[in-house]
Amino acid sequence: MWMAQGFLHSSTRNEQDFEEIGLDYMRQLCSRSFFHIEEDDFFCMRFKMHDLIHDLAILVAQVEYLSVNFHQSGSFDRVRHLSIYTKDLSDNEEVPDFILQLGKVRTILIPEEKVGITGRSFIKKCISRFKYLRLLNLRSSTFDELPSSIGNLSHLRYVDLSYNCHIKRVPDCICKLQHLQTLLLSHCEELEKFPKDIGNLISLRYLALTTKKTCLPTGIDRLTSLRILHVVACRNLLSLEGLPRLTHLKMFIIEECPVLRSLPHNMKYSTALETLIISDCEKLDLLSLEECVRGLRSFWILKSKLKNFPLWLKECASTLQNICIANCQNLIALPEWLQSFKLLEKLVIENCPQVPALPEGMHCLTTLRELKISGCPRLMERCNRHGGIDWFKIAHVTKIMIGGVNNNTFGGL
Repeated sequence: MWMAQGFLHSSTRNEQDFEEIGLDYMRQLCSRSFFHIEEDDFFCMRFKMHDLIHDLAILVAQVEYLSVNFHQSGSFDRVRHLSIYTKDLSDNEEVPDFILQLGKVRTILIPEEKVGITGRSFIKKCISRFKYLRLLNLRSSTFDELPSSIGNLSHLRYVDLSYNCHIKRVPDCICKLQHLQTLLLSHCEELEKFPKDIGNLISLRYLALTTKKTCLPTGIDRLTSLRILHVVACRNLLSLEGLPRLTHLKMFIIEECPVLRSLPHNMKYSTALETLIISDCEKLDLLSLEECVRGLRSFWILKSKLKNFPLWLKECASTLQNICIANCQNLIALPEWLQSFKLLEKLVIENCPQVPALPEGMHCLTTLRELKISGCPRLMERCNRHGGIDWFKIAHVTKIMIGGVNNNTFGGL
């Protein structure tokens, strides 16, 4: 969202991705106690804003920010950012005049915990009036079609239509949005038709999608600016071929694709890929892939029938920093070659009940600073700080959680 509003600027001469600049901003704000990290689970960090900072933010933003429920009135000429708190704006209900007078609006936002818009008339009128719109968040809405006039919003950077269970097509005119950076279509489970020229979205950096088709949309391989691709809840998806052309892709997330059988055979050409997350893809065969990306930094595998670690993961020994293995009921062991991951910082093993022990060379992982184990009875017993026979392998790790219990060797002193 910061990227959509043009808030991200590099402080150095080096060419940094917007995503990296945003992380730098958050680190600086945390270091100055504007926020603190409440939870860090690899690729998703949750922050908490301190009360005084929250009050200050409200004071500063009150002129340009407005939360509405459609049953209020007043003069809001300077409003730039609009949050909509309503679920009962029907298709035949008139949009309040005061909203249509907000000609300088840059943001329309549906808060995550709220039900989205049901009426097409609201969407159509807002799109026709708000010429400077940069961010359009309509998640959890139930309209069945997006107005073609959206193609006229030349400043639009961010569109979120996720969790709309009625929409069946995305209009071709969305491909006119040459500055669009984020397009979120996840959990739109009736979505059948994508724009035929989706490859023309030359600025698109983040794409999340759900499709009823057996393959990804034609033209997706031409999205050469893409940094994050999230493929989720694609019940019929069989193939991911074509993705290796996405040479700038940094994060690839595949979730809930029950009939998907393999990763692209040419993934080794996705040389920028740093994070690979695979969840709940029961037919996916990871072992048959001969080569994968060598520069991975984070690898997640969740809800898999995997029995052994894929051998191609050894190619990432010099780069991998984070591994999460969860809900892999058939996994029988951690590989002995895990000790070769000299940069490994965080290891999570959850609900893998057949894993009996840690590899013998775990004590060689001197950079490992965080270890979490839960739902693995034998492994948890062996790693217990008080008498566990594998404890010596992990005694050097700074933060250890066994079954949700803090076993810190340093932080607990």
